[in-house]
Amino acid sequence: MLRVFGGLPDMRPNPSKTGYFVLEGLNSFSTAFFFNYLLFLLRDVHGFGNLQNLITGAVHGLIYTVGSWYGGRFGQRHGYFTSLRVGFAGLAVSIGIGALVPALWGQLLALGGWTLAVCFTWPMLEALVSERESAERLPHRVGMYNVVWALTAAMGYSMGGWIYEHFGRVSLYALPMAIHAGQFLATWPLKARHEAWIARAPAIAPTTAVHTESIRPQYFQRLAWAANPLNYMAANTILAVVPGIASHVGLTVPEAGLVMSVWFYVRAAVFAKLWWWTGWHYHFGWFLAGLVLLLVGFVGVLAAPWVWMLVLAQIAFGWASAILYYSSLYYAMDGSDSHGADGGIHEALIGMGICGGPAISALGQWLTGNPMAPAWSVTAFLVGGVALAFRIRSRGLRKLGEVLTADGRG
Repeated sequence: MLRVFGGLPDMRPNPSKTGYFVLEGLNSFSTAFFFNYLLFLLRDVHGFGNLQNLITGAVHGLIYTVGSWYGGRFGQRHGYFTSLRVGFAGLAVSIGIGALVPALWGQLLALGGWTLAVCFTWPMLEALVSERESAERLPHRVGMYNVVWALTAAMGYSMGGWIYEHFGRVSLYALPMAIHAGQFLATWPLKARHEAWIARAPAIAPTTAVHTESIRPQYFQRLAWAANPLNYMAANTILAVVPGIASHVGLTVPEAGLVMSVWFYVRAAVFAKLWWWTGWHYHFGWFLAGLVLLLVGFVGVLAAPWVWMLVLAQIAFGWASAILYYSSLYYAMDGSDSHGADGGIHEALIGMGICGGPAISALGQWLTGNPMAPAWSVTAFLVGGVALAFRIRSRGLRKLGEVLTADGRG
């Protein structure tokens, strides 16, 4: 990948950070495989339908919200690598519980522990990729981070159905456990390499941005942090009902993995585009287009009666998901000096969406009994998100105008 995209030597990731991208890719592949195909197991073995999977997804998101906020603070206080070790060990142990206790309570206990453990990994990986980067290099670090996790998540989802079908239930536990054990062991050499790099890396000079420039990141950070929960509300509602969608349109588990991974791959491709083209930075139009396309793609995926319509809707949804996620992470890291804590906030906001989408969908379906209730319930929030974006923009522009007037430039 570096040879393909690395045309400028100063834009290539420092070799000392390659290990973090490897950890990130393994984490993304493993977590995408385990969580999403656990939902199929709950359908096939324990008789879960859309409502039960939505409730499971909501509880998972609630744990993730609280855990990510704490995980970011824990890593900032106790060290990134300490947090990673806690996370990787917790992931392996939790999955082991699921392997040893096939009863429903064992699977749900494993999922709860797994969710809490993963909260100690993502904020730290984001922080390590962003740490001590200049303003010129940071967009490229964040860009590569996004492409790596999105592409490996797509591989985990599209390949996972085949793995689960051919190697059986044991693969759902054995493969992720092996990956997380390897990640845990890798933290020791990576920590030694990190400390050596920090010792010789030049200090990053503080930015000398004028007063008005400091407002723009705050204004867009609020926009992105408001939109990314909506992004994950839609995404995790879709993920929770994929087993139901597969049954409805007649897809086997491997076929569902291939068909429903389209938006994963589209998201990865758009991440690559946004990585190398920075014209979208701090432009409201691109952000608004992402919100509107998210709404259209979400309704299309849940309402599509045929596979070809399902694929077309996923193209729109994947594009929208990419711009909204990328905005949230980039604006969180741009100008930040506490990457671990800010990464935790970024992940906690994701958790709010992971919880909120399935919870609202489950409530709507329980109250109405309508299988399309998840689509219309979450759609209402997405429409509200568009209105909220305009409100945040209006307040941000007004504040910017006040500063320009005070500085004599209005």
